[in-house]
Amino acid sequence: MLTMNRLKKAGAVFVIILINLLVFGIIALNVFVIWKDFPQWIMILAAVLDIAVVLFIAKKVFNGKAAKIISVIISSVFAAMCVLFAYACPYWNSDGYKFSEGPVLYYENSDLTKKEALDDLEEVMDYLKKYHISFVDGLTPEVQAKYDEVKADFESKDTVTRIEFTRGVKSILHEINDAHTYFNTWNSMYLPDGPEMKSKGYSIYSVNGITEDGMKELIEPYASYETPRHIFVDMEDLFYLDLCGVEAPFKVVWKSEDGDEESRTYNREDFITCDEYYDLEDKYLPSDNNDYVYYEIDEEKSLAILTLKRCRISEHYREVLREMFTEIKEKNIENLAIDLRGNGGGDTYVINELFKYLPIDTYYQGDNFRKIRWNFLTFDQSGVTKNKRNTELEFDGNLYVLTDEASFSAAMIFAEMIVDNDLGKVIGESPSQACNCCSEITQFYFDDIGMWFSVSTDYHTRIDPSNGDYIEPDYPCSGEEAIDTLYDVVR
Repeated sequence: MLTMNRLKKAGAVFVIILINLLVFGIIALNVFVIWKDFPQWIMILAAVLDIAVVLFIAKKVFNGKAAKIISVIISSVFAAMCVLFAYACPYWNSDGYKFSEGPVLYYENSDLTKKEALDDLEEVMDYLKKYHISFVDGLTPEVQAKYDEVKADFESKDTVTRIEFTRGVKSILHEINDAHTYFNTWNSMYLPDGPEMKSKGYSIYSVNGITEDGMKELIEPYASYETPRHIFVDMEDLFYLDLCGVEAPFKVVWKSEDGDEESRTYNREDFITCDEYYDLEDKYLPSDNNDYVYYEIDEEKSLAILTLKRCRISEHYREVLREMFTEIKEKNIENLAIDLRGNGGGDTYVINELFKYLPIDTYYQGDNFRKIRWNFLTFDQSGVTKNKRNTELEFDGNLYVLTDEASFSAAMIFAEMIVDNDLGKVIGESPSQACNCCSEITQFYFDDIGMWFSVSTDYHTRIDPSNGDYIEPDYPCSGEEAIDTLYDVVR
């Protein structure tokens, strides 16, 4: 009989633990699987059911008053924490960590009703107010004024085109001065000749007589940036042409590297989906999926160059590092350059992996100096990072970083960590992103119009504030001249 009671109590404890884990599992289900429209009040309902079931089990199984009270209190506290976490978590209903692919809606300039436009606008503003690091104390006057203006404009119309809605939202985000908070389409429509023309050395010079610089001027009121140097426009993309107000037919002038020109005219129906475009890229511009990172060694100049086109942490990246540093040691290479030109960012842990091969015990990284917001929760992150040194393959030579204006986000932080930890020198152009900036995004999909909304949830401050707000190269030159300048320096 005594053994049976113990088994019943053990079973009850197991069931209580399982129920609590299932409640927390709802959060994991939403963050990693469910795409959208999963109401947060479900967590309140789950918490109430959790407490009710635990209370029922405690009354039926536990004889002692203390055991009943403890089991209910622990479950209540855990359930309450789950509810608070769900309401605070910026990744609730977001895209950020989904294991499955999201819905696809290719860009088109369709109409929204007034109600649809106003509802979507309110959803955008709700995400901003809840999660953006700059709005802990409410919207700034500039953002509030632009929002009021856009809302009034939508209210004055019977229908709002998709591009009008996008311009309105992007004009609001423009006032934040944050390159990581933006509203764009990921499933674009592109010119069909792009990959073939690029394979022949051509790029777009103008569309309807408007050059890239002219497009940037048109798009500036809708661009998210810390500095205008970061303004970007894709002249092959129908979305950007519409955003700039360029109308069909599109007379496109392609210009080769040698200055040869070829003119072609396209209508809206000529544009192809991004998936079709990528297939053409595979045909005309084939590449290995692992070609984002590679290295070369010039023994005569005692120089190794690691090219990193995007900051992607992977086993392949780790293997490339091991191979490179093994060869560096075998050949007694004295100079190492990390080429980050054109690198749009990604995962900052690519930096930590490389630092393992440097003779340092500790270092400061970007994440050591930031303020983080999770809805009603804000906290500061600081400290120093301990280096997991690979002592057998350590490199103790001269370290350089090559940058240009397009070295963005994690790539910019890469350069910052090299400079502010006093580990090397920068060659090239100053990245267009400020070191003191918002980052760490959460993303939300607007499935009625196929747009993605990115919101910054933290504010990163420079490791060494005395070095200024931007990465200033030790050897300034254009991005195209960075390799030649590198050779001059190592000579």
